[in-house]
Amino acid sequence: MTGVGRVFEDLAAGVLDADDEVSVLHTPEGQPVSEARVNIRAALIRCAAAGQISDTDADRLQGLARALPFTRRTWAALARRAREEGAGAAFAAADGWRRRNPYDVKREDAEHALVLVAAGGLPAPEPGPGEWDEEPWRTSFVRYWTAAHRPGPGGVPFLAVLQHQQLYDSGFPARWRARVLAAVAGRDTGPDGVEAAALRTAAAEGVDTAAMSRQQLAYWLTPAELRALPPGEALLRVMVCSARLDGAWTVWPSSPAEAGELLDDSLPTAQDVAAAYAVNAATMAADPRHTTDRLSADRIGRHLAAQWNLPACAGRPVLDAVARDRAFRDFGGAVEVARAFYLGARADTPAVPAGTDSCAGCPEARARART
Repeated sequence: MTGVGRVFEDLAAGVLDADDEVSVLHTPEGQPVSEARVNIRAALIRCAAAGQISDTDADRLQGLARALPFTRRTWAALARRAREEGAGAAFAAADGWRRRNPYDVKREDAEHALVLVAAGGLPAPEPGPGEWDEEPWRTSFVRYWTAAHRPGPGGVPFLAVLQHQQLYDSGFPARWRARVLAAVAGRDTGPDGVEAAALRTAAAEGVDTAAMSRQQLAYWLTPAELRALPPGEALLRVMVCSARLDGAWTVWPSSPAEAGELLDDSLPTAQDVAAAYAVNAATMAADPRHTTDRLSADRIGRHLAAQWNLPACAGRPVLDAVARDRAFRDFGGAVEVARAFYLGARADTPAVPAGTDSCAGCPEARARART
């Protein structure tokens, strides 16, 4: 590994030595909700160098930032702490100056590294002991990156094919259920099948619906399922819908070979994905403001509900449950993934399939969505 940038140089030199210097809390979608300590430090040092605050004030504010847990380390939290400690005036001066002079040292280092990579100018790494040469890089991040960016058949990345079938293949929930339960059951499934073996594994680990509160069960199951499902099937559904497509677990595949029977190779999914990408590109070329990020979440949600054969009266518990059957964290997560494919997949069909506009279908909505 070759270190690049100011943050690396400070860590290597011992100027920085804390684990939380670059730690940032993110939303599930990857948006940062806290501020890296290196960025706060850089802003305060630059502010002092510009004569807006004293070096003493900069050091004091750095100490207050250091005392904040990294998950709560924001400029707003630092402002509150500074006022409590009598450093409100110094913070106000620093905050006003850094807003007028934005600077992100982590971003600058990352951009510098990308420039070096693009130009082929990375320095050679220092000779190491050699034992790392054959080490397989199998972290969840590497697996996800590989799935998302390495071109597969037809030039389409594997992750896009997988996500498209998650969204649009009616057979995906059954295949996902079989895959998850097989992973839970392990190798010794026994003569009574995978589902019985998965229940035995759960019992051996002390997992039982009887030990779960109604509030916990209601997170995974619909109201109709809470009333009607036998305990065994309820637990199986909880196991399946709590096992998302997450690179941290090996049940999540990063390549067609790992996917096995989870993917239906008979479907023209790669062509559908390529067509959707072409529509997105053409739409943005016609007007750069028309990006998939700006698509209406409500419109995409109605589109998915129609694709999944859900009634108009389906509430959020049903929508979330059906999305989790397809390995999404919830319906909102499915909507975000569908942004890339919506323009290519939408059709001139009613928002709600014919015959499903009655609330009478709600108790069976999740079962219908699987067929």
